[in-house]
Amino acid sequence: MTIRMKLLIVCAGLLSLTCPSRADSVCSVPNTQKSYVTALALNMARSVGPCVTPDPSVLLALNIGNVPDSFARETLIKLLREDSVHKVTENQPFTSGKVALYVLALRSSCSDPTKIYSSGENINLVHLLETKTNEELHCIANTQSPRTTWYQVALDVLALCVMSNPSAITAAKALAEATSISPPGLTGSVDTAAVAVMGLTCVLQMDNVPSKTVKLVKSSLSILLDLILNAQNNGLIGNIYSTGLAGQALTAAQPYYSVSSWNCSRTISTVIDLIPEGKFSIPISAAQVLPLLWGKSYLSVKGMPCPADNASLITVDYTIYNDLTGNPFKYSITVLVNNGSTLLQVMEKAAEINPKDFSFDTENSSWGPFVTTINKLGGSDNDKTYWQFFSNETPLQEGVGTYKVHNKEHILAIFSKY
Repeated sequence: MTIRMKLLIVCAGLLSLTCPSRADSVCSVPNTQKSYVTALALNMARSVGPCVTPDPSVLLALNIGNVPDSFARETLIKLLREDSVHKVTENQPFTSGKVALYVLALRSSCSDPTKIYSSGENINLVHLLETKTNEELHCIANTQSPRTTWYQVALDVLALCVMSNPSAITAAKALAEATSISPPGLTGSVDTAAVAVMGLTCVLQMDNVPSKTVKLVKSSLSILLDLILNAQNNGLIGNIYSTGLAGQALTAAQPYYSVSSWNCSRTISTVIDLIPEGKFSIPISAAQVLPLLWGKSYLSVKGMPCPADNASLITVDYTIYNDLTGNPFKYSITVLVNNGSTLLQVMEKAAEINPKDFSFDTENSSWGPFVTTINKLGGSDNDKTYWQFFSNETPLQEGVGTYKVHNKEHILAIFSKY
């Protein structure tokens, strides 16, 4: 065991991070070993940063496990939304499966993937996912193969279903029909079968699914679950890195197989033993195995509570002001946020609506997110300048990540000297 992992486990015990569990979990991590899970989650969260390519799978895992790292969570939300805008507006590669992961990650954060504002226009990632999934289905109809991969089509089904989009039913039918033909890319991969199982299980929980589609999907589930169950090998399912998704699928689809056919406790024990060896040190590998260790799955996102559309909203006036250096500026905006929102969420909303004037950057600190730049103007140790925040005329004593704004409050960010 590395010194770093030992320190993480000690820190994890001190932080007492709760490992979520479900009443219907097939099995769970023993209390004596939960510190390993905590250490793995904290190590994954530390991989997040403003200069690191954002990974939607990491945000998914953070939210599924309710990992208490607001900096990592808020940073990923901001970066994923910005990256989706960049991909769409600059016509960058953005495959259906990648869009699906962004939709799942943002939905798990209660950050609406149908409302991403850029230069006064709205980008709807769910609508984009519908379009790209239809392109996949068209290709399948003509060539018996998807435009990308079966793994991505399976992600499409899952994300559309989590968003309660009726297109999930059509996509699930195509996926189920393909299972009976047994294309290698679908029935020859444990990872793909696992994601397909989660997507198809989700669709069976939807309303208005035609009876013929239900029968077809259940038949497909049987085939895919047999593939996963037959891939068990000394506690693993497939290999080290497919075990996380496979275990998630078996957790999500419990009603559709005999629980006795999966030695869940052995799988959990095997995975736990591999953590100190650093086998899941890469963030994506940790992100896929952690939901299993918490007794959850990507399908859990569908049941995660978010503020209702008619939740109590408040208005906050937000002004940024600089007359200290360079070209002076003063911009004001009024935003609607949920009651109980932090100042950081107000700033994010302002940046969504008007990124040209209200974009900002943060750095992590022991006191939470620290604002380094607003409107591309940053503080300087040499010049002793920084952004100071006020509520009306009163300087704030809390950080932007913890200060809760109030209805009709006027927040000012003033570029100042110390």
